[in-house]
Amino acid sequence: MSALGWLLAVALWTAPASTPAPVQMARDEAFDPYLVEAPAPPGFDRVRAAEATRRHLEQLIAIDTTNEQGGTPASGLPDGNELAAARWFEAQLAGLDGVETHVLDAGPGRANFLARLRAVEASERPVLLLGHMDVVGVDRARWSSEPFEPTLRDGYLQGRGAIDCKGPLAAELTAFLMLAERRAQLRRDVILLATAAEEGGPPVGVDRVLAEHRELLGNPEFALNEGGRVRMDGGRIRSVNIQTTEKISYRVDVTAAGPSGHASVPLPDNALAALARAVARVHDWRPPARLTDTTRLYFERQAQVEPDPLLAAAMRSLGLHGQGADELQRATDLLGTRPEYSAVLRPGLALTQLTGGFRGNVIPSSGSAVFNLRTLPGDDVLALVAELNRVGAEPQVRFALAGDPQASPPASRTDTALYRAMEGAARAMVPDIVVIPFLSTGATDGAALRAAGIPTYGILPIPMELADELRMHGDDERAPVAGLGWAAEYVYRVLLEVAG
Repeated sequence: MSALGWLLAVALWTAPASTPAPVQMARDEAFDPYLVEAPAPPGFDRVRAAEATRRHLEQLIAIDTTNEQGGTPASGLPDGNELAAARWFEAQLAGLDGVETHVLDAGPGRANFLARLRAVEASERPVLLLGHMDVVGVDRARWSSEPFEPTLRDGYLQGRGAIDCKGPLAAELTAFLMLAERRAQLRRDVILLATAAEEGGPPVGVDRVLAEHRELLGNPEFALNEGGRVRMDGGRIRSVNIQTTEKISYRVDVTAAGPSGHASVPLPDNALAALARAVARVHDWRPPARLTDTTRLYFERQAQVEPDPLLAAAMRSLGLHGQGADELQRATDLLGTRPEYSAVLRPGLALTQLTGGFRGNVIPSSGSAVFNLRTLPGDDVLALVAELNRVGAEPQVRFALAGDPQASPPASRTDTALYRAMEGAARAMVPDIVVIPFLSTGATDGAALRAAGIPTYGILPIPMELADELRMHGDDERAPVAGLGWAAEYVYRVLLEVAG
């Protein structure tokens, strides 16, 4: 049977009679995707929350917290500059009854911030709420606005960090402040942690908090972090993807060596030519696909919102028992044609730097490159790097892991009170939404928390179309203004369910 015929057969076989295939609805210009028809939860003022979250985000964007991973930002400010953001958080919470705050020193210009909202009569362990204050650098020439001046344009608030991670932090702060007004009704303490250095560099963020200030966390039962997604398609909110696990990020250094010489006499063992060949082979190589319990369930649920019937059929087939290796290979090959699905199925390799030579008429004796390697939980990173050397297949070129292998923390379970609250809040706000456990291809502070024994669930609570989501770390990063109140309400509903 052809691959096309097989997929059509699987589509007919696996589609349940009671669940129609997703239908692409024409966009109704009068439809407001952010309008929640359900009544607001107790103590939540939608108008005030939307205004407060927007104000918080504008003020956070205006604080330049560029993290150059140990370098010096072009702004001349301290690397990360999280101390300025931590002081801002401290000012927002100053004088609130039952709230204690801590600005935790993390080096020159750097800090973590922690606030604890104490329940009047706590009967259960705390819930931890967190996000990071630092942002990646910018190429100002490619932005249509000043990255650290919040700019309103076409219904979006544009600025570095708008979605990673100052937008989520703004929504969390709004929810935290409104919960503080209901402190007498809480049965848990709520802890807000804003971290440094999540975007790389020295481990002065969540790692330092866990190592030096663990007692301030109060033994939380679980944590709510960034990392998941609220996804829109065709102007409607379709799914909530809750991060329960994530890939581990590594740097792989590539070095090439060869003889130097005058460019007038070309040399067959030119180091840069060997580097280019090896890098191109690795770039084109795809590691074998591997499914985990999380990714099987992810594709099973994602099939309910995937508009392409062939891709949806392939997703459903991954969860079938008794499938042979050939059938699974065809399904993963098809899904692998979409970069966002391929990254969930296998280790990811991205070429991020390529360097060599110092003038146009000299053959250099060396060259270098950097790959960002993202491993699935349970991958053997040293074996993967050995495979890169095999695939690169150039004796002059060496691929080497920078740093040490890291243990993969266990995935957070989907039967905890926090996960159920995230699922319930999503369905209360969008009754036909699909909730999907999610393996994040990006690295977050959640990995350190899971490794420390704190089940952690990730969500970027601002509903967004994929095109806007992909602006994260890119040019003209922006968040839909109308989605900020939705995000604050989602976080508030989740916390109210587990702590109220």
